[in-house]
Formats: sequence, structure tokens, C-alpha cells
Amino acid sequence: MNIFLILLVSIFLSWFFTKLIINPFSKIIPDIPNYRSAHFLIKPRGGGLAFITSNFISSLIFLGQNNFAALLPLSLMGFIDDIYGLKKLSKFGVQIATCSFLLYQSSYFEFINQIDNLLFKIIYIITIVIFLSAIINFCNFMDGIDGILAGSILISLITYAIILKGSVWALIGALFGFLFWNWRPSKIFMGDIGSNFLGGVLIWMILNTNAISMSLSILLISAPLLIDPLICLFRRFCNRQNIFNPHSLHLYQRLCKGGLSHSSVSIIYIFSSIVISISFFVGGLKLEIFSIFIFLIFSIWLEKNIATTFDK
Repeated sequence: MNIFLILLVSIFLSWFFTKLIINPFSKIIPDIPNYRSAHFLIKPRGGGLAFITSNFISSLIFLGQNNFAALLPLSLMGFIDDIYGLKKLSKFGVQIATCSFLLYQSSYFEFINQIDNLLFKIIYIITIVIFLSAIINFCNFMDGIDGILAGSILISLITYAIILKGSVWALIGALFGFLFWNWRPSKIFMGDIGSNFLGGVLIWMILNTNAISMSLSILLISAPLLIDPLICLFRRFCNRQNIFNPHSLHLYQRLCKGGLSHSSVSIIYIFSSIVISISFFVGGLKLEIFSIFIFLIFSIWLEKNIATTFDK
């Protein structure tokens, strides 16, 4: 398998497909700024279609298969939501179905099957599926400024490919090609089709490892991407705010309001994931966990010195 060739083809296809859809999608799926938006110009969304298509084409050409075919219903639901808007219950149902299938297809389901107590087994499955669906939603929440989600998931994908020699190079190239148009100043947003897909990809990586420690490692590399919405959710719950209502209270959003550019905030999150990934390669899981604490301390500093207050 020529990794360089896969990357080259995927980058070009994604770059070309994204360029191709910018003008028509600006009319079909315009993202109109509102009070929660971090951008002020009308731009098209739905760009995730480009890197998803590029990944599928490259994977079929070079590998004769695609690891992420199970994510097509989730992506299609996101695309329909981008165009027409869907009810929350409908979206949650597709997310639950996708997470359940990914869990069923993984080696972890064999471990769950060994549990004798039926009630405990059901509770275990429900807990995992809800946790996995939360990852999809957190990825969706974090897709609010240029490059932050695609860049952060790229680090997890590259780490996965190095550790497990997984066949994800086509998607890595596709995201690089998309980032050319999605980095500040962006020409297009990935939309729900892209954020849902990448959330599913992260779940797939977590479930498709050869050990629990490896799954935990992949999860921790995405900690900057996941801790922000988790803490925000907890704070809103403690403040008795409706956690289902739209808002702009995530740390990355408040850092932008505090004066940092989209690029600066995205780089902070992406670089944090890089540091966590390197920590794993250098010192294993223990050093990786330690680096998470460093990230949390740094986040507190950003909260106190740059970000706007939580209630704004």
C-alpha cells in the first residue's frame, strides 16, 4: 500500500470536490449568521460531503473497501438536517442506531456477550451507546469555528494510523484537502453531514483497537475536543439553564469573543491534541493522562485571562 499516493489522491479529490460545491452550496445551503455565530458573512455549509466522497473513492480504489460505510445513514441524516432541519428526536434515533451498530461490530461486543447477568448486560450496552452518541453530539457542538474539528480529528486519525497501521490514510488526506478551504478565512463549513461523520469516525477508532488501553489513548487524544462541551454542559446544568437550548458558551467560542482569532483558537486545540499524542508515544498512557492535567490547567488560565465570562 503506497501511503503517499493515497494521501496525494485523497488531498486532490477533496480539494477539488470542495471547490466544486462552494458556489452551488452557497445558494442551496447558506449558513446565515445569528447571535450565536462566530462568523459574520453568509457562507455555504455541507462541505463534509466533499471529504466523505473523496475518502470513499480513494478507499475503494486503493483498498477495495471502506471502513466507514456504516456511517452513511448518519451522514445522510446530517445532510438532510443541513438543508431542511430535522427534529432532535429523529437525529438522536439515527445516532443511537449507528452507535449500536458500531458497538455490535466491534470486538468489545464479544466481551459484553460474556456477561451472564442479562440486566447488567443491557445496562452496560445502554450506557456505552449513550456515551458514544454524546461523542457525536460533542463533535457537532465543536464545529463552530474554522478548522477546529477537522484539525483535531486529524491528529487522532494520524495517531491511530501510526499505532495500529489502520487503513485511514484516505480520510487523513481528504481532511487535509478540505482544510485548505475550511481554514480561516474559510470558504465553506462542513455542516452537520461532516461533524456527524467525524464524530462517528472517532467512535469507530475508539472501538476498533486491539486493547482497552489503546481505545483510551485515542479517546484522550481527543480530550481537548470533548472536555470543552462536557464542562460547558455541566456548568449549564448547575446554573439551571436548559441544556438543550442553543448557546455560545463553549470555551472556544468565548475565547473568540475575548479577542483571539479563529486560527489562534483552533491551533490551541489542535496543538493540545498533538502534545497529548506525543506524550503517549514518549511515555505511554500515564504520561498521556498527565498531559491532560496540563491541558486542564492551561484551559483554566485561558478561562480566567482571555475568555469572556460564562454568562455572556
